[in-house]
Amino acid sequence: MAMRHASPRPFVVGITGGIAAGKSTVCRTLSSMGVAVWDADRTAKSLYRTNHELRAEVVGRFGLDVALWNNQGEVADIDTSRLAGCVFDHPEELSWLESKVHPAVANAFEVWLESQQTCPWVAREAAILFESGNDLGCDAVVTVEAPDELRLERAQRRGASKEDVAKRMMKQWPSGDRIARAQVTIWNDGVRPLLPQVEQLCDAVDRWTAWRGQED
Repeated sequence: MAMRHASPRPFVVGITGGIAAGKSTVCRTLSSMGVAVWDADRTAKSLYRTNHELRAEVVGRFGLDVALWNNQGEVADIDTSRLAGCVFDHPEELSWLESKVHPAVANAFEVWLESQQTCPWVAREAAILFESGNDLGCDAVVTVEAPDELRLERAQRRGASKEDVAKRMMKQWPSGDRIARAQVTIWNDGVRPLLPQVEQLCDAVDRWTAWRGQED
């Protein structure tokens, strides 16, 4: 689909967006088109199971109430719902947790990227790409946007309460800030068809990777 460039490192396109804007829908579409997609949020959750040191630090900070146990009576994972309850309205605790998780997630991405050297470009999906500073590791960033009212409605259809959604929206960057920092904005507003916008994105990335190949 995309043109190869001379650099051994794939061109990295960050995909972000506010809650229920549709970034996962865009990434599923990209995946169906053959683009390798890495999900930061899913990786962060799996790290508690695979990274013993991180798991131990989290339990040490927040107690055994956030622990999940295996059949041998050992702490094997973290209950992310309970953990979220410990940090959601506690900025200092959230800051501590992010200081542990964000570097681990960034390292996991670099390990994954090493396995994608045959790809001309990859997508890096992350809800808090800008907030975590991981946009700096991307060659370009796409933000997926939708009106706040529509996002709220979508999130409630998934089972979230109006109050919880409003709190999460308040903790994320405003749409205007994401749009100002991103190279591309995709609108998932139910008015503008999504697929043509994703195809236009792929065409643009093809051009970017070709230009970078000529510069290398």
